[in-house]
Amino acid sequence: MALEFEKITEDVEEMVRSTRQHQQEREVLLEEFLEKLRTHATDWERLEYCLNLVRKKADRKKLRAARPLNILEPLNVAVDPPPLPPQGTIIASDGSQILPDHHAPYLYSLINVGVIIYFHSSDKTPVQLTLANLDYPGRESFSSHPVPVTQFSDNGVLVSLRRDRAEIETLARMVLEYRDQKRPILALLDQRLLYWPVVGAVDGDGTKEMVLQAWQEAMTAIRESDGLLAGYIVRPRKQSVLTLLRSLEVEEAGFDIQSLMERDGNFGLNDAMMFARILRPGQRSKVFVDVSQHNDDFRQTDLHNEVCFFYLNPGHPDWQIARVDLPLWVARDPDVVNSVHALIYDQCQILGNYPYVLARADEIAVIGRRDQENLNLMIENAMQRQGITAAPTAKQSSKDIARAGRKRHEI
Repeated sequence: MALEFEKITEDVEEMVRSTRQHQQEREVLLEEFLEKLRTHATDWERLEYCLNLVRKKADRKKLRAARPLNILEPLNVAVDPPPLPPQGTIIASDGSQILPDHHAPYLYSLINVGVIIYFHSSDKTPVQLTLANLDYPGRESFSSHPVPVTQFSDNGVLVSLRRDRAEIETLARMVLEYRDQKRPILALLDQRLLYWPVVGAVDGDGTKEMVLQAWQEAMTAIRESDGLLAGYIVRPRKQSVLTLLRSLEVEEAGFDIQSLMERDGNFGLNDAMMFARILRPGQRSKVFVDVSQHNDDFRQTDLHNEVCFFYLNPGHPDWQIARVDLPLWVARDPDVVNSVHALIYDQCQILGNYPYVLARADEIAVIGRRDQENLNLMIENAMQRQGITAAPTAKQSSKDIARAGRKRHEI
């Protein structure tokens, strides 16, 4: 039966009224944050003192804040896009996957990573390639030991973790392979650099720890290959700079330290909303360091991998500010930050508001429905040649019959 829209009309209208009210309330609070940002734009000693006090009082496992990387620019600076490097090489990777389906005849997962190597200010045609990895019960491709069928069958979360690992490891290999190309060589991910496995990740085979270790090893490998690294995040929800500004009130009576550690502790606002009021197309914010226990762990593993970030207006007329993550080895050099800023903004201009290389890597990597059907047929034919036969579950078969060639009939 189709959705009966008339039964939810009232709910939709209430949703609109509620959204309008929340927007009005947030606008008032946003003005307060902007005023605080202007007032304390160079109040470095006070900012450091209050943030350190908050870190002593708060649960450091839950606190997410930011601190200025340096005092070269005020907090509310809007840096214009710098001149582009004369030449350069941009390498981007993205991945997609087929998750295990225990209703299918044969159990497997597939990770497909798309890569593009783009030669900035060159007539050379970009290089495009894909790297696929088929995983199945008993194969030791990602685990330290064979994965039994009973564990493998419902491990879609682990496949996603392995895809993330494959993306950054592939990026590191490509930087090494193309290290003799024109510099700077910028490795770009559509992903935060301060990587953490998704909530609810299963860790029965140690995959989570393996991925975290492999992630940092890949970051280090890119640095050792003399590459630059950045993560591009669309519509970021980080509230770290807002938390930094709220920490200025830490000594006031009735200050709620607990609210700094809550997801909605900043009243539904986030950093991007604030910087949307400051940054014009092409401009970036000051560079900040992520303040969190997780980033402390990154720094302890490799000092150079401490994650920093800035906000960027990619040129979209809307408020959709992006966040660019940088490892410390990139962030600490202002000239290198300028190169990353210029190259990413230039990439955004090709499509309008999103880096071309990331869009292309995604397009290369994506596994369409037809691709999956052909892969299933390829596996089935190979199995039959070896005298192995299987069938989908009755549930899957009934779905296939019910959904095949579905038509709408009206009286």
